[in-house]
Amino acid sequence: MGDTGKCVAVAGATGRTGRLVVDELLGRGYGVRALVRTAGRAPWAPGQNLKIMQVDIASIPSLEQALEGADFAISALGSKKPFSSRENALVDNQGVQNLTRAALSTGVQHIVVISSIGAGDSRTAINFIFRLLMGPVLRMKTASEEFVRSCGISYTILRPGGLTDKELPGGVAFGEGGSITGMIRRRDVARVCVDALGALAMRKRVLEIVDAATVRDSARAHIIKL
Repeated sequence: MGDTGKCVAVAGATGRTGRLVVDELLGRGYGVRALVRTAGRAPWAPGQNLKIMQVDIASIPSLEQALEGADFAISALGSKKPFSSRENALVDNQGVQNLTRAALSTGVQHIVVISSIGAGDSRTAINFIFRLLMGPVLRMKTASEEFVRSCGISYTILRPGGLTDKELPGGVAFGEGGSITGMIRRRDVARVCVDALGALAMRKRVLEIVDAATVRDSARAHIIKL
């Protein structure tokens, strides 16, 4: 299982952020189970530290089978149809809830969930137009956040700002309670996800994550240290 001896199941592994999460885990020596809808579309070849497992996120038994024996789980689930209420409900809410239920029943030690700034008490951190456009998916992410927080599992919920693959100069900044917003590199989101597996200071917390250079001057006082 690599240097850490720990196994991490990643749901949404073939998404743009999920792929980077898998790469980050492998780079740090974790054993990885990449949970995918269609195994043949996975961009990696299975190896000693990587298993590709086809799952149905609508089926808790399917997820339980994939998570059996895993130490940690990371949800990089996200709807590819942000304006489809059905897809939002299935992926951003029910899929995350089902993964969490499966993690609970199989004894997973800790789950990290990628949500979004604009969910929960960060609703007013984003501008009105974006809030209006993304309202359906943000409501589903809010519902899944509430379930994860209330079900009794050890968790970290991460709320990235606007996602980009471009270089940003500021480094990761953390907020709590919906006080900051900005942009963040997907690769930095992946790194923070893996950091959260072992960081006790990040447990049982909902954290906004952005690049420090993109935080408005008026909000910089709300950046927190972990």
